[in-house]
Amino acid sequence: MTTIEVAHLEKKHKDDIVEVLFRSFEDYPLMQFFFGNAYQDSARYYWKYVYDFALIVDGILLGAFTEGELQGFAFVLSPQEPQKDFQSIITHLKKQLIAIIGEKIVMRIDAYLSFQDKNKPPQPHFYLDVISVDPQSQGKGLGKALLSQVHAISEQHPYSRGVALETQTEQNIAYYKRFGYSVYRIAELDGVKTSFMFRHD
Repeated sequence: MTTIEVAHLEKKHKDDIVEVLFRSFEDYPLMQFFFGNAYQDSARYYWKYVYDFALIVDGILLGAFTEGELQGFAFVLSPQEPQKDFQSIITHLKKQLIAIIGEKIVMRIDAYLSFQDKNKPPQPHFYLDVISVDPQSQGKGLGKALLSQVHAISEQHPYSRGVALETQTEQNIAYYKRFGYSVYRIAELDGVKTSFMFRHD
């Protein structure tokens, strides 16, 4: 039986994180909305931006390892407001991203992020912004290990009421339901149907 280790990630893991994300989301509906046919050319730059953004806002970065190799990743936002105003740094990062992958793609990303924010639950919660497992390692319990760690973090928090996430596939809805999530809202943005889900602590 493969031993899975879940640990908080460090800056040295950035390249491995980007590759896991790149492989995991290649055929995902939201990526088609963002990039169209440009995923191969542009997505790694986007995932690097996501990683940098997570560090700036003090996000929780978790990795699932087997035999010392990163195979799964989760980025979680805390219910607590950031202690610092990071907007100028994020704006600078976004300008760099626009210069590399183009304004149209970044505008679609921004539109989705606003859509996501409008549909988050009102009660204090941890938001599972990204969770992924390398396609070649799926079905081995890495996703379960990451979710279990996120749930434990939320359950130990003094005022979190649970964990929220969203997905664009029926397969993922069924998967998350196995761990106690339920759909609280279904919304659509430019043809992208999204199910917003919540798991109470």
